[in-house]
Amino acid sequence: MGYGKLIFMLGNLFTIQRWNNKPAIVKFSEADNAYTTLLISFALRDYYKLDIEPSLKWRLNRILPKLVLSDVSLELKERIERLSPDVWEKVREKAFLELYNIVDQSSITNITSEEFDPIDKFSDISTSLFEAKVNGKVFDFSKPIKELEEKLHPYLKNFSEVSDIPKLIFSIALNMISMTRWNRMYRNIKSTVAGHSFVVTTIAYIISVQLGLSKDKKEEVIKKALLHDLPEAFTGDVITPTKKKTPELDSLVSLVEKQMFNEWVKENKSLSHLEKYEDFAAEPFSGDTGKIVRTADLFAALLECALEIFSGNKEKLFQSVFFDLKKTLKKFKEIDLGQWIDEIEEIVF
Repeated sequence: MGYGKLIFMLGNLFTIQRWNNKPAIVKFSEADNAYTTLLISFALRDYYKLDIEPSLKWRLNRILPKLVLSDVSLELKERIERLSPDVWEKVREKAFLELYNIVDQSSITNITSEEFDPIDKFSDISTSLFEAKVNGKVFDFSKPIKELEEKLHPYLKNFSEVSDIPKLIFSIALNMISMTRWNRMYRNIKSTVAGHSFVVTTIAYIISVQLGLSKDKKEEVIKKALLHDLPEAFTGDVITPTKKKTPELDSLVSLVEKQMFNEWVKENKSLSHLEKYEDFAAEPFSGDTGKIVRTADLFAALLECALEIFSGNKEKLFQSVFFDLKKTLKKFKEIDLGQWIDEIEEIVF
């Protein structure tokens, strides 16, 4: 048992809908939420010159139990915690034990951590609050908004100088949440550009851990993965086959993406510290670390094909692309991804 089964289970994050006890104009999946929260943490932590890896490990620690538990409404969780403050930790412990029966315990402990910085909680609560406010424009979200604002209040004093960053990042992530991948195809399990980006970041991180990369290299991998589809928030989804029609178009798209990323940063002075990441956003697959991100991007696409096949989607394209990606990914010589693919294939076929 290894990372293949765990990566397949990440597909659950596309189907677990948040705020599922309320009507909503925007449906946020757990994958969407995880990406947005991590992107906010990245922008904040980079401002304070802090690494992003601890945020990802804590985020994975929070989200992996949901692969077993699904989501629980904020109101229910709050009420139960008042009656028994320790109950959710006990539930999480049992969820991890269940995961260990599916995936090697070491495979999970290598990529998770219970330690976190207040920045991560600030990012977490901010994302939930913005989700509630988006849907609160049409439906009654007054109670969760009030509760989340109360939770956020203690952090605002500590992070007053960067208090506008979460909203700026959320607004751009919301564009990515609105874009569905494989847009021309009928799908049983839809994934957004934001949700896909979180899965890519997770897979890229797993690969970097398996390769034993240095701290700096892992940081680069995570940041490139986080930003690899961010330009689509400005340009829309330009699929690779279109970009590759001519070398000129591919280079022009990269140039425009870099320009639009820079314009966004310059229009928002509180994000000026992110200007140095223009190449990560426009050319995320360059260099050795970029190769890892590209591999993770392809693996995430293979996962999406596997989910469609597993769910009973009869569209032949998904099987065709699955086996094409399998062939391509097996050329990644740094580690044996074939074992991961075999684990997924055993589940699906």
